[in-house]
Amino acid sequence: MAALIVKLVARRLLAAVPILIVVTFGTYLMLFSIGDPASVVAGESATPQQVEQVRQDLGLDRPLAAQYLSWLGDAVRGDLGESLHHRGSVTALIGENLAPTLLLSLLAMVIAVVTSVLMGSAISMRPGGLLDRILRGVAVLGIAIPNFLVGLMLILVFAVWLPWLPAGGYRSPSEVGLSDALWYLLLPALALALSLMCQQMRTFRASLVKEYGADYVGTARMKGVSRRGIFFRHVSRNASAPLVTVIGLEVGVLITGALLVEVVFAIPGIGTLTLDAVRGQDFPVVQALVALFALVVLGANLVADLVASWLNPEARSRS
Repeated sequence: MAALIVKLVARRLLAAVPILIVVTFGTYLMLFSIGDPASVVAGESATPQQVEQVRQDLGLDRPLAAQYLSWLGDAVRGDLGESLHHRGSVTALIGENLAPTLLLSLLAMVIAVVTSVLMGSAISMRPGGLLDRILRGVAVLGIAIPNFLVGLMLILVFAVWLPWLPAGGYRSPSEVGLSDALWYLLLPALALALSLMCQQMRTFRASLVKEYGADYVGTARMKGVSRRGIFFRHVSRNASAPLVTVIGLEVGVLITGALLVEVVFAIPGIGTLTLDAVRGQDFPVVQALVALFALVVLGANLVADLVASWLNPEARSRS
């Protein structure tokens, strides 16, 4: 198993390097094709001579490839540059906005996983039954509705019609405590978790149905093992491998969903920072965030593959 982990990690790290280079260089090309950072820094009233002077000061008069290689070398050393609008370190700026997004994403994923496992387990007991058909229909609807629309509906119901939960905003755990901070994030977490939960439920339900039809389940039943024993000792572990893989793939969906959900609920996180940086053409911030998102997605998929291989012996043998 240790050799498998080392081999898988090494293979993924080798593949991650060209992926990160392609993603970040592609972002660099797109950013410079839609705007001029020197004009943004100089301001609307600047003369062409002033804009040119800013361009030289920022090193933007060099070839694009040279600029990218310079940024890449600094990024490897942990220096992501300075924000054009905030006039400060991009690394520090991301650090200031990271905590709300991490807390929101973690809460949304916990809600999605727990709910999907419970519902998937319940409907897999009687596939094709009334509850199965209802929840599968709800799952299709939940996947189709955009996160921001779900958020607006939740605000209307639970913050306006039934004023039970805050309509938006964020309070850090250091200010109000962890429980109150999670209370502020409950509605946005539910909006973010819906599509994740529905996809996970469908995957887990299909995997459970497949495992219940396997030969080893029939053998266990003939030996007198109870249905609960079959589920907890055998079926649940084997059926969890596809679920873990889906969770890893959903990290990208979690990131893109957080971009809009944070804006809807006025949460000062990475999503809000990303949209503000795109609107304001703050190129160093956008470039750093794209690299961060790519790293998170690659890392999450690697962890998901390792966990899935540990859960399912068949997956280990294929790897």
